[in-house]
Amino acid sequence: MGDTVLFETLEFVRKDGNEIPKQIWEHVENEVLKTYVPQMTIGIERPCEESDYKKYLLSIGSRLKSLALILEQIAENLSCEESHTSKGISKNCAVYLLLLCGEHMVADKWTTEETIKYSGEIISHLCKLWQCKTILQLLIDDESKRVGLFSAALLYLRPKLLKNTWKTYPAAVSCYQWLLFQIKSPHLSPHLSSVLPTALIILDDFVLENRICGIKCLNHITDNVTRTELGWNGYGDVIYKALEPILYQREAVIVQPLVSCLITVLGKVEGGYIRDEPNYKWSRYDDVLEKLLQAMELEDRLALRLAYITSLPPLLEAAGLRMCRWSKRLLRVCGCYLEVAGYSEQEEAQHALLVREPMLIVFIVKTHHAHVGFATTTPSPLQFAF
Repeated sequence: MGDTVLFETLEFVRKDGNEIPKQIWEHVENEVLKTYVPQMTIGIERPCEESDYKKYLLSIGSRLKSLALILEQIAENLSCEESHTSKGISKNCAVYLLLLCGEHMVADKWTTEETIKYSGEIISHLCKLWQCKTILQLLIDDESKRVGLFSAALLYLRPKLLKNTWKTYPAAVSCYQWLLFQIKSPHLSPHLSSVLPTALIILDDFVLENRICGIKCLNHITDNVTRTELGWNGYGDVIYKALEPILYQREAVIVQPLVSCLITVLGKVEGGYIRDEPNYKWSRYDDVLEKLLQAMELEDRLALRLAYITSLPPLLEAAGLRMCRWSKRLLRVCGCYLEVAGYSEQEEAQHALLVREPMLIVFIVKTHHAHVGFATTTPSPLQFAF
């Protein structure tokens, strides 16, 4: 932002007290729109690099600093009653500022320590101008007349996050993820149809970093909506179908977030509402275990083996009694992993494998004893496992 605009703004505030002329807000809006991270068409061909933002980084720090100073001065001079009226900040301007800060809240190729710092300050001043104390209150509606900015922010971001544009706006993706993670249950439910498509688009990409981002977004979405809401329009099935093919991919870094997300999804789309109810029919838990165990049996890279064996216990716990169907195969796989780990020079891998086999055995035995209490004529996988 130019020094002239900053000087004029501070002069107006000093002279006129708590009345901010309309043209000052217009100047702020115009400068914010010019300060967004620019579109990078090279992103279609390859992931953007820090060198792509070299020119942008030259001025962004001073621009954000100027905006922070202006908002601080305005917030100090406007009274609470006037900050959210025609004399105060408009909804459009608030949304523009929110999205600009969202691009710089998480360290990335287009950010610096300075931009992250001033973005946090701008958000703090924006909350004061919007008469709220937290980012969550800034984003969601409440019982008073204050309107949340989340819906408007998603609407403004949408053109940048379409299937044919999102890769040229990586900062918009970062902003979307940051905004999404601020909203939790029960406030995310009304926005399910707005946030889900973008997460699915990000997931369906060849760049590993984007796939992990998509998985984390889907995990957050699934974790913060109800089982019933996931059933609307088959949202839960769509999410599972999008995640399932990734089980065949062989990158160690993606295993843990993928399995964690699948556990969250299956916990809401499989079975009934009662945990550990005696239902032994083949389910998607079995599909996941089958694919995971097959991958574990064929894998010989230590990093992937460690990722698999670390992610396995939470999946078995989530599967409940269903896991007994796989007990023989599980013990065989773990035995093979321990044999390899015994000759490994990587102590952390050996430790993880040696710890988890006893955990698995204990879990199977406890599950067997727990099952004895069920009086049922339904054929049980335990009959074949023990």
